[in-house]
Amino acid sequence: MAKRLLIAIFCGAMLLSNSAWAAMVEPREGNLSINQGQGFQPVNSRIDANVGDSVMVAPGGSATVVYDDGCRVAVQPGAVATIAPLSPCASGSYAQDSGFNWGAVVVGAAAGGLLGLGIYEATKTSNNTLAASP
Repeated sequence: MAKRLLIAIFCGAMLLSNSAWAAMVEPREGNLSINQGQGFQPVNSRIDANVGDSVMVAPGGSATVVYDDGCRVAVQPGAVATIAPLSPCASGSYAQDSGFNWGAVVVGAAAGGLLGLGIYEATKTSNNTLAASP
């Protein structure tokens, strides 16, 4: 039972702490390409993009970058757009890219608390009594 609890806690913490993507790129019309570190590759359907990926739309084409906060940014034909670490919609608000990730702190604290609870539960004796020291 305790092993299952620890495994469940670990898996949950891993899921919560993994930021798989920063934005989604939605092609509209024309030719769209994305560079995720191996050169520009054609894109025919929605694709997840990470911070630093570059998106390019051919002249006459269109695409939209949708950030994880819901911010939608049109990609201009003939231009290269780079996925930013902070949504362009967040600029002008109190959100700033200070280099300190509060989200990671919250997830880490929650994962640590869950892990501590799991360890506590795993080390409890079955009859909830502590052995007396000699």
